[in-house]
Amino acid sequence: MADRVRVAPARKRGRAKRPAKKKRMRRLSVVGLALLGALILGFLTKRVMIPSAVHYIAYRPPDHPPPATASDPPAPSENLTPADRSQLDTILKRKTK
Repeated sequence: MADRVRVAPARKRGRAKRPAKKKRMRRLSVVGLALLGALILGFLTKRVMIPSAVHYIAYRPPDHPPPATASDPPAPSENLTPADRSQLDTILKRKTK
């Protein structure tokens, strides 16, 4: 009789079935988030940083301008004589009309 008492609770009883669990979306792990971040940074690098860097490298002025040679004409002086200044003023007035 003692054996039956131990076995009885182990039997399956007619229980109501549980409703099926809904599949939940799993959260991204740390590795998944790192991969997503790397993908975003790669896209931004390709679209934003690389073209501006290439433009900077291709079109920047030389570091040291070439030395002036004897064949180069001297640059005009910014100090205008009164006659030159009056001529420049008349030309500017004519163009602004």
